[in-house]
Amino acid sequence: MAKEFEALQRGDIPGGGQWTDAEWLRGPNAQAFLGLLGEEKDARIVELRAAVKARWPGIGPPDALFLQGQGFDIERFPGETDERYAARLQRAWETHRLGGTAAALVESLHAYGIVDVRIVEDWEGEFAPGDWYSRFWVILGPDFGSLGLEPLTMPFALGAATLGTNAKLDQVRAIKRQILKWKDTHGFPVGIILRFADVPLLGVVLSMPFVLGGGKGSGKAFWRLGSGNLLGEMTMPFTLGGGYDI
Repeated sequence: MAKEFEALQRGDIPGGGQWTDAEWLRGPNAQAFLGLLGEEKDARIVELRAAVKARWPGIGPPDALFLQGQGFDIERFPGETDERYAARLQRAWETHRLGGTAAALVESLHAYGIVDVRIVEDWEGEFAPGDWYSRFWVILGPDFGSLGLEPLTMPFALGAATLGTNAKLDQVRAIKRQILKWKDTHGFPVGIILRFADVPLLGVVLSMPFVLGGGKGSGKAFWRLGSGNLLGEMTMPFTLGGGYDI
């Protein structure tokens, strides 16, 4: 621990000299008291420096990452290492500048572990009428990276929250949460299309969310994300009366 304040309190100027020649401050009792006061100041300055560092990723301790993430409003993903999360927090300003763009959605889902991510706006999709400028779809796969998502095969239980895939509920919620967080304010996310093979997207919204008897590497699934489920396009489980189905 540095002894900057201890020396200064005793009357010594760093680099040589003294700031006082008062005899009563140079006596043994005064020097003992001033030395103790200086030691306390030195200890506190170390703590203050550590506290300042704790606010910033990359120079603060790993146990400060949780609070840093809260401050920067950047979610930490399951299994993400301290180093990788700290690196994302260091890019927080750049990440937030991208907020509201397709690039922000792609970057967040890449960080979550999904390799193939594509954002298709209404006017870009062959399956869309092209006259609803705020509507978009998120297309994932066939490379799902560390998530390793696969289509379900028969038999499976109807009514599962992840009908058509082996995705866990927390994975579905995490993906949807990121889309809602980083989308443009006026953007209307219709849903998420999961591609398990190089299949055409034409009519995918109207197709069943699973392939009967399908196996690994075939078919597609659809997770509704927009407000409500239109009659004739319902999937299990669904929410009557609208609302985001997360």
